[in-house]
Amino acid sequence: MRKINNILLLIGVVAAMAGCHSTEANYKESYDKAVEASRTGEKGAMYVQDLENRKKANYVVDGDSLRLMRNYFNIIDDKPDMIKEYNVVVAEFKQKFNAQSLRDRLRSQGHGSYVVYISAKKLYCVVVEGYDDIGPAAAFVKNPEKYMKIKVLSPRAWVLKRM
Repeated sequence: MRKINNILLLIGVVAAMAGCHSTEANYKESYDKAVEASRTGEKGAMYVQDLENRKKANYVVDGDSLRLMRNYFNIIDDKPDMIKEYNVVVAEFKQKFNAQSLRDRLRSQGHGSYVVYISAKKLYCVVVEGYDDIGPAAAFVKNPEKYMKIKVLSPRAWVLKRM
């Protein structure tokens, strides 16, 4: 009797292992549903509102408007003397590694790029160039494609000023 119970238990375990496995199609379907859910309804409205706030211009330089944010931040992996007063941000990341990778790509193209961390927002920002005057920073933000080959990864390039 004990032998029969062990055999039935073994058959049940094998059947369960064979029948319950994920496929690539299952993962893709789940991912597509999650993406659709995040872009619609309340979550989608919050996403659109956040995107609009990140694009909104709040400072005018020589008749051109740009987004200027004043904040406390720290430089990552570089010397503090690299930081200028006006820093042109082209990407924002939650993970340090991603920010450092983009910084390295920008440096390979000849930019004086660095990464700063804004602890209040828990955000790593990639600065492509820093300037002591707002004029050149505003020109860069107005047309970043003119100055760099890599696409801007945030909704819009903006200027970060240290408080």
